[in-house]
Amino acid sequence: MRRLLAGCALAATLIVALLDLAVVPGRAAADAAPVTADPCAVVDSCGLGELAARLGVRFGFLYGPSSDAARQELSLRHSTMALNHALSWNVIEPSRGTYVFAPADAHAAYADAHGLDQHGMHFVWDQVGLDDLPTWVETITDADELRAVLRQRARVLFDRYPGLAELDVINEPLGTLDGALVRNHFFEVLGPDYVLELFAIVEAEAPPGVRLTINENLVEYSPEKADALVALAASVRDAGLRIDGVGLQTHLLFGGDPDWALYRSTMERIGALGLSVQVSELDVPVGQVPDRFGLQADRYRRVVETCLAVAACDEVFVWGLDDSETWLDGFLGPGLDPLLFDAALAPKPAYAAVYEALLVGRPGVDPGATTTTGSTSPALPGAAVVAPTFTG
Repeated sequence: MRRLLAGCALAATLIVALLDLAVVPGRAAADAAPVTADPCAVVDSCGLGELAARLGVRFGFLYGPSSDAARQELSLRHSTMALNHALSWNVIEPSRGTYVFAPADAHAAYADAHGLDQHGMHFVWDQVGLDDLPTWVETITDADELRAVLRQRARVLFDRYPGLAELDVINEPLGTLDGALVRNHFFEVLGPDYVLELFAIVEAEAPPGVRLTINENLVEYSPEKADALVALAASVRDAGLRIDGVGLQTHLLFGGDPDWALYRSTMERIGALGLSVQVSELDVPVGQVPDRFGLQADRYRRVVETCLAVAACDEVFVWGLDDSETWLDGFLGPGLDPLLFDAALAPKPAYAAVYEALLVGRPGVDPGATTTTGSTSPALPGAAVVAPTFTG
């Protein structure tokens, strides 16, 4: 229907132009305004990354160098960024002073070869019971020694990978659904201001072009956690330290919708600090409920629309390519099918929903325009926070 309407509009414009030329002697044909159809108007005629780039937004998938040619080709078609998760501390330095660079080198080479911006994760992730901290770091109880180890880690990362576009300085510093800092190893050894120390250490070694961020989960379900995250980001900025953005992971893990109004207002508050916002680990699992993929498509659409409604939001990263490879199979069990493509790489309704949201674009912003802060459209209606029981 959209193609039919576009064709009718083009025909009408040409008829008017021809009539105009016929009745005005000497008028040059060049005076008739050219009409150019959007080459991306039909779903799947362009990649998601190309659509997002027209709006000043990066787009990508959790997918990297692979021997699976079909999946790699699909990921590359839709991506303008890639994740280097092999920078995780337990991967790159499993024992003190012993470095394993091959996995991270492969990810960096993949990004460079395909012209993708590279996001590094994580400088520090120490969520009690769920982290990437090597055991040897956990044995360090002297604060000065721990600071020295952190400085060495920062030097190694930036010396070897100077082309990073972004680095998560700290991942998941807050409790699951509250605003308290997790009392992790760094909290215990360095004290409650350890996040400020991490940013100071990384800033001292980071090249000017790399974006330094906090990455956090589940803020769309908890006003207390959203408040704490905004306050933490503000504290880093107010300490005179370099912080460039905040990643909202957006794992929609609980049954039902998140609090959409809270999700948007959190983005707006981060933008008001002068920081960018990233949708950093997006996936939308759905239980065995009626119209499950229709519900999933609606939630994906709402996430992207919310990002586009807030000018500070400039990145959407989906946490996996297709339903055959998702971390949720091991975390919550199989059958939740959280991604845009099914196991056979066929696009799901959620893919079309994301495509259409990107095609519509940012309210009041021309394709290709780049903005940094603020909001440009009326608030989306909110939804009540649901209990953490997975039903749909």
